[in-house]
Amino acid sequence: MLTLEDYLATEATSEVKREYVNGEIVSMAGAEPEHNAVREQLSIAVGLALRGRGCQSFSADQRVLLEETGLYCYPDLVVVCGPPVFRAPAPRSLTNPVAIFEVLSPSTEVWDRGGKFAHCRRLASLQLYALLDPVTRTVEGYTRGEGESWTYRALTKSGPWPLDVLGITLELGDLFSQLDALEAAPP
Repeated sequence: MLTLEDYLATEATSEVKREYVNGEIVSMAGAEPEHNAVREQLSIAVGLALRGRGCQSFSADQRVLLEETGLYCYPDLVVVCGPPVFRAPAPRSLTNPVAIFEVLSPSTEVWDRGGKFAHCRRLASLQLYALLDPVTRTVEGYTRGEGESWTYRALTKSGPWPLDVLGITLELGDLFSQLDALEAAPP
């Protein structure tokens, strides 16, 4: 078991992204092209839709600290509305995300669906936790209701994806639009 101080002391110079959870440092593996394609399209779509709305998105290199549980993580995309709040040390950690988006990979799916969501849903500022699956081309969203309740909604393949907590709507087909070309590419 490593201390938080050990993690923070080495994180600023680490060549790979690493999450810190319950005294364990977990290195993040490189992603497959399908994961990267969906993450990139998501980042573009959310970034454009948020312009002028008082919110901003941060890509996968923005570390998030969930102070309630001590988790340091790197979501695929995170959105903050209003002034972002960061905690030192470098790289500074965002502490007040409104939305967290994860693109599923075989190596992270169990964690993203289970343990990470268990941590994230305790974050007071969080209103949306979304999972995008490049294999099935589906989106699953959890939206905070009253108190500690969360509402689940699944969408498939194409059509509008209203993100009421952000005041935007995304087109699912756009998020998965690069996958056909990747499937046709030689291995």
